[in-house]
Amino acid sequence: MDNSNRRRSFLHNRSLRAGLLALILLSLFAAIAPALSNDPYQVDLSVTLEPPSSSHLLGTDALGRDVAARIAYGARVSLGVALMTALLSLLIGAPLGVAAGYRGGWIDAIVSRCIESVACIPTLLLAISLLAVSPASLRQLPDVLRVAIVLAFGGWIPVARYLRGEFMRLRSSALVESARASGAGEWRIVVHHLLPAAMAPIWVTAAFAAAAAIMVEAVLSFLGLGVQPPQPTWGGLLSEAREQINSGWWLALTPGLALFLSVWGFNQLGEGLRQWQDPRSTRR
Repeated sequence: MDNSNRRRSFLHNRSLRAGLLALILLSLFAAIAPALSNDPYQVDLSVTLEPPSSSHLLGTDALGRDVAARIAYGARVSLGVALMTALLSLLIGAPLGVAAGYRGGWIDAIVSRCIESVACIPTLLLAISLLAVSPASLRQLPDVLRVAIVLAFGGWIPVARYLRGEFMRLRSSALVESARASGAGEWRIVVHHLLPAAMAPIWVTAAFAAAAAIMVEAVLSFLGLGVQPPQPTWGGLLSEAREQINSGWWLALTPGLALFLSVWGFNQLGEGLRQWQDPRSTRR
């Protein structure tokens, strides 16, 4: 597919456009959080459990705090965890997958055993275990970074697994043989020839990893193991809403919708990128 056709397919990809629109709206909502007139931490017992109104667009909680402001600040947490988890997963998984697939031998054996060992543990269970036994140096980090590091311990697996398979396939291809014949060194072959050919689908994996990170972070915050109060999080807001579900329906609805929109946006982005990289999948 030439560049003009690729640009055309990019602009006409509905999943990609829908995912980008949802994530842009959430990012703008998070960016204007400081400009909101209401303080997400301010307690006002005179307006407790007030339904959505002109003064409080999404209502207030049991302590009179503005729900819209708290959801906006929670978006910063969720999007921050998602992006940092995706980035850390790439930084960990890409070198390991490249080394295992290109070098093979004992390096491939060690990386493969690590992949199998981590992949057999459910992501949520792995995150809870790491948070429970994390060293003091990890507990001293900011909560968002700490949760992202923990989630990246499982998020690097798909990246490393894919790159390992791709480099094992490409290392004996005509692309590598022609590069060696032209005098290119091993580093140049990996960085300038193989990695660009194999990295495009990795962005799809990163988008799906970001969606999974948002869900796991919400569950951890719901259980009280993720980002700690008083920092608002969507999972924490859902946990607080359990006690007021009969008298304050908006307390669970609004963070639930925000959580759904963010996960749906990243999934649509990943699906759109996959269709853009492989247009035949759309026809199938």
